[in-house]
Amino acid sequence: MKGTFSFLALALTLFIVPAAFAGTNYNCQYPVTVTLDGNLSDWAGVEFILVPHDKGTGPAPNDADASIEFAAVADDSWLYVAIDIKDDVIKSGETNDWQDDSVEIYIDANHARAGAYQNDDAQITIDASNIGGNIQNPHLTGSGGGADTGTHVAVVEAAGGWVVEAAIPLNNAKWNINPSPGNVIGFNVHFNDDDDGGGRDHKLIWSDLDVDDNSWQNTTRFADLTFVGATAVQPSGKLATTWASIRK
Repeated sequence: MKGTFSFLALALTLFIVPAAFAGTNYNCQYPVTVTLDGNLSDWAGVEFILVPHDKGTGPAPNDADASIEFAAVADDSWLYVAIDIKDDVIKSGETNDWQDDSVEIYIDANHARAGAYQNDDAQITIDASNIGGNIQNPHLTGSGGGADTGTHVAVVEAAGGWVVEAAIPLNNAKWNINPSPGNVIGFNVHFNDDDDGGGRDHKLIWSDLDVDDNSWQNTTRFADLTFVGATAVQPSGKLATTWASIRK
């Protein structure tokens, strides 16, 4: 019986562990291309990770007030990040975007985890003023030159909140990211929630390492993003399955 139990435990580890691990690593399928339009129907089957209302340094009362689900895929030119935002009151117009409703995407392209930002590190801040705006020339901010990464975004209102689709170039003046399966970059996602126009009320953070909301200046707070093939390799005699088919 003991041997049988051990075998079953190993089987569960190999075949049932989900593609993404909340707060530590996201497995990003490659190659996959999506249309940048704010409609997430072409993301069906891709692993979305929930960042609930109470995960971060500024918890919200409930998920309807503030929570996000995000996913990422890549092709040869772009890293695509989709963020489905639950936000009961959408606010923009503050001097600093981080005090408004906004999402932050963090990239450490060479995965150096150097602490202070190097040239290949960036915080890309996308605030709610982009709703319905220009996809190729959005309003972006963020430390480490996040506004200058060449990122395109489609931002739309949705039931109970809003949606961000971002296309981040794999090659620009800051970095050259290789999306080949097995390559790892530093990665994190934040959500700033403003309920009353008077500054940020809640702060949600995905990375388990970012316990002090310090990703804006410290890359050791990032989690990982690992590029994986669209089809996971299984041991001999087992059916292959796509990473996208393994859902939480």
